[in-house]
Amino acid sequence: MNKIVATSPASASRKIFRRHFSCYLLLLIGAILFTLTMGPAFGQTEAQDLAVVINALTHPDLGITASLSLINLMELSERRAVDNEILHFSAEPLNRRRAVGLSIRGHLAYIPTFNLPITGAASSGDNIFIVNLEDREIVGEIPIQAGATPQQVAVVGENKMYVTCAAAHEVHVIDINNRNVTKVLMGFFNKPTGITLLNGKAYVTNPAWEYDPVARKTTYYDSSVTVIDTETDSILKSIPVPTNASGILTDGESTIIVKTTGNYNDILGHLVLIDANTDEVVETVKLKLTPGSFALNSEKQLFIQGSWQNPGLLIYDVAARDWIRDEDDTLTNFSNDADAPISGGLTFAPDGNLYITQPDWSGSGQDFVRVMDVADASLLQTYHVGPGGSILGFARIVPRRSDINNDGFVNMKDMIIAGRFLGDEGAGILADVNGDEVVNILDLVLIGQGL
Repeated sequence: MNKIVATSPASASRKIFRRHFSCYLLLLIGAILFTLTMGPAFGQTEAQDLAVVINALTHPDLGITASLSLINLMELSERRAVDNEILHFSAEPLNRRRAVGLSIRGHLAYIPTFNLPITGAASSGDNIFIVNLEDREIVGEIPIQAGATPQQVAVVGENKMYVTCAAAHEVHVIDINNRNVTKVLMGFFNKPTGITLLNGKAYVTNPAWEYDPVARKTTYYDSSVTVIDTETDSILKSIPVPTNASGILTDGESTIIVKTTGNYNDILGHLVLIDANTDEVVETVKLKLTPGSFALNSEKQLFIQGSWQNPGLLIYDVAARDWIRDEDDTLTNFSNDADAPISGGLTFAPDGNLYITQPDWSGSGQDFVRVMDVADASLLQTYHVGPGGSILGFARIVPRRSDINNDGFVNMKDMIIAGRFLGDEGAGILADVNGDEVVNILDLVLIGQGL
């Protein structure tokens, strides 16, 4: 007698999944092998290097809303290089929508925004806009609870992001694919603002201030840096630091660098160095001023923007823990243009040049991004950007259609999606990467090159 074995639906589903996965795996292996035989020139397209500028000014009386500008760094003409205000984050100036942060992953930019409230009121419309820098359009948004006032974002992995929410005193965990908040970390934060990632941990600054709109007074409490395990989203430690910790960055190896600004009166700023292996403070440097923006180059030289009382740049050697230029020896002008002051936000480009934003908060249109060669402090370029051009990041855009699901990565997800269209013919097929109106091994090869 033949024995009949019943198969459960779950078991059958697993077998089908295994068969499909095996097919996709074979397709991937074939695509990679074919890529290696075809050579690196197959399917290559020209990359474009961009500077992404957030024009942060909102001015209802002048009809100005926050916007985005792009600078083509491969264009020699300074005027033609800038595409100004290609996107606006609100069509209504009265909403006073603020764009306060920027994180770039591949060809996607994540920009936290909220509608600026009247004094004492909660924010509204809090969200993170997703901008496709290649297509130059807003392709979605991630809603954040009203009144949270999102500040900075950090992409943890392919599908996870942290966002600091100052007014809510929380850090929200985002599912990037589903574009929603999956978890809220609370109880360890006080006005969380800055965030940086290193060695499986996130470091969040807590400025810990509170503004009383009736008394028109700001009170500063104990400031700190909160350490989060990015694998488990658990809080590991709270590190006390001087008053009003705001900016934070990493040297990419073992050091977290925190900038504190004091109370803008009798308490001045500090630099705090934290050993990321032990999460202990290893150096606290007193400043004689209230520092502005700061940025670190590949030589571990920290460039710090001085205050209006002490204009120009200070330079601190993080590795040597010593000053290259201190408060008494600031770099105030470009060596080849004494009429161009060095002031504004600081960001180092991948090529080592320093980009300095100089926003005009009056709305009169004198907003610039200047590029410095740090070897001799010479002025290389000057770009005219949009109102309040103050936040800047860099992106390398490779024109391609191999990011099938448009999530900023080319990975197995794209290969799996393309496999479902294999053999289809016709115009406009999602997985037709090379545009020849048929989905075949050549399209899989192009995806394989991006893995």
